[in-house]
Amino acid sequence: MPSGLLIGELANQFGLSSQAIRYYERLGLLTTPKRTDSGYRLYSQEAVERLQFIRKAQNFGLSLQEIKQLIELDLNSESSHVAFKDMLQQHLQDIDNQINKLTQTYQALSRKFEQTNHLVSESERDYNLANFQGSLLNLMEEVENKAQISENSNLIDKAHNLLQLYISGERNFQGIELIGAKLNGAILNDSDLSQAELMLASLNEACLEKTKLQGAYLSGADLIGADLREAELTGADLIGSDLTDADLTGAHLISCNLGGACLENASLKGANLSEAIFIGADLRGADLTDAILIGSNFYGANLEGVKGNLRAIEAEDK
Repeated sequence: MPSGLLIGELANQFGLSSQAIRYYERLGLLTTPKRTDSGYRLYSQEAVERLQFIRKAQNFGLSLQEIKQLIELDLNSESSHVAFKDMLQQHLQDIDNQINKLTQTYQALSRKFEQTNHLVSESERDYNLANFQGSLLNLMEEVENKAQISENSNLIDKAHNLLQLYISGERNFQGIELIGAKLNGAILNDSDLSQAELMLASLNEACLEKTKLQGAYLSGADLIGADLREAELTGADLIGSDLTDADLTGAHLISCNLGGACLENASLKGANLSEAIFIGADLRGADLTDAILIGSNFYGANLEGVKGNLRAIEAEDK
């Protein structure tokens, strides 16, 4: 009788069910095993090693489909190693996005609870149901309206406090939350806004020269005509942002995501755009003279009238 493990023995070794082993075969994660004369599956050492790899890959959060992709690339090849790194990076980005959404949801619900707690008194003596005509829907609408007013007021206060602190000499604003804030024309040169949440913020014509915005969230933000010379934007999220006429001369945008962003007539002279993503971005008339473009992605970007080494851009796009 040929040597090997029966399906039950293999499953027990890895704490799996026999059905899971068969499922892995159907997915192509395990090769079809030989069979005994009696028709039983007989798994080789290769199957053991493959299952060891599958379990280890799952510890990194990889899905079975992702694991299959790695197997198809040949586990001993450089391409599988690079693909593995890219998968982990994507998972981190997905988790980061989920955290941001959960944080926003938590904050919005907290504001609504505060208003509900204020309107619905714990003391029956003080609570008047007639204020809402006995309708829970009316209460909900009142809560939402007050929560929105509170949010807008809080945002205005935060933006005002930020500018006041800057005037007083403070420069460290790491991780500050100013989603949707109005900071048009603000002067924040040399500030540290790393990891700041500035999604949908208005920073038109703002002065952000040499400002640190590493890992900042600026998706959907308006930065029209902003001064970002020598700013540090490594790893920043600028998806869908508007940087029309912005000055990014000498700025660092390494691994920055500018997918779908508008950079029409923006100056990116001497900027470091290594590994930056410009998928679907509008770069019409932008100046990329002497910009570093190693590994940057311009797939689907509008490069009409771009100044600089177009051949280098086209080469990175391939």
